[in-house]
Amino acid sequence: MRERLDKTDLKIIRLLQNDGRMASSEIAKTINVPEATIRYRLKKLIDKEYIQIVAAANPIKLGFGIVACISIEAEIRQVDQVISKLEKIERVSYIAQMTSAPNIEVETYIETINELHELLSQIEIIDGVMRVETTFIRRIVRERFDFGTPKYLNGSENGIDPDNMKSQS
Repeated sequence: MRERLDKTDLKIIRLLQNDGRMASSEIAKTINVPEATIRYRLKKLIDKEYIQIVAAANPIKLGFGIVACISIEAEIRQVDQVISKLEKIERVSYIAQMTSAPNIEVETYIETINELHELLSQIEIIDGVMRVETTFIRRIVRERFDFGTPKYLNGSENGIDPDNMKSQS
């Protein structure tokens, strides 16, 4: 069973979604809890994979000239095995299992068309892969990570004002 997050955890997540560089001391002041509590909660949120703290880079500006979305249709009984093989390919940045065909979506950031060719060749020979289609992202128009938390978690159903970040004791 998944551990339930409380209002302090959710406030920490919302603050970091808006500013991933916010110091523990600043988070503590903002939500009126001890800094040690923030450090403990952050470690728990990271260790249990509720959050990651990373620099979200713009791949185009970094010099990856090609951002490709690769749709893979895999034999239904081999989807998990195909995904397992895809996870081992370093150039694959994102893998999602879909509800319909194509049943796997992959994203990659690469520098050259030859590198894409090599990647596609690796994918096409995986047992269970039936078809591969590639599309290119022309430009990234919007990419946001401040999507908040689900309504059932954020306390709005039990009277906590999610916009009021001060702890309510």
